[in-house]
Amino acid sequence: MHISLGLSTVVLLFCAQSAFSSRVVKRSEDLRQKVLGELNEFREKYANAAQISNMNELSYDLELEKVASQYSSCDLDRDTWKRLEREPHYYLYKEQLENDFVEYAALHRNETQKLKGYFRNEDLFFAVLQPNANKVGCYHFTSLCVHKIWFFAAEFTDIKRSTIRGLCIFGPK
Repeated sequence: MHISLGLSTVVLLFCAQSAFSSRVVKRSEDLRQKVLGELNEFREKYANAAQISNMNELSYDLELEKVASQYSSCDLDRDTWKRLEREPHYYLYKEQLENDFVEYAALHRNETQKLKGYFRNEDLFFAVLQPNANKVGCYHFTSLCVHKIWFFAAEFTDIKRSTIRGLCIFGPK
């Protein structure tokens, strides 16, 4: 009697763990698809507003996700920041910040030098809006961070701080 009870408990625990693992994998895949959709939508809106005809659609890359997971929080030490600066990256900001930029791009699409001024390596939209980028991998932080928005953004938004859900790395490099 005790053997069958023990065996039943082991089978039940295995099934529960398997169901939990399936939910975690499903949740991870759902998050990947959600962020991929958001990034592609932002890129499409920007490409239409700025009349960019060669914007690639992004696909999700698990290897880039591993790279992004190295930067698992907003609180990075100096060496980690230096490494991150060499990666084409984008924080997952508030949608309002992206929408404000798209609206600004639509209004100033003929001022190409002014728009290009927002695309220096360290700037908000450099990596996410590069037309030749076609892969992305993202890491979702365990808790939201608050990030101060750089002063150049005052040109197109009133947002001074934004919550950040995670970090994405783009390819090819």
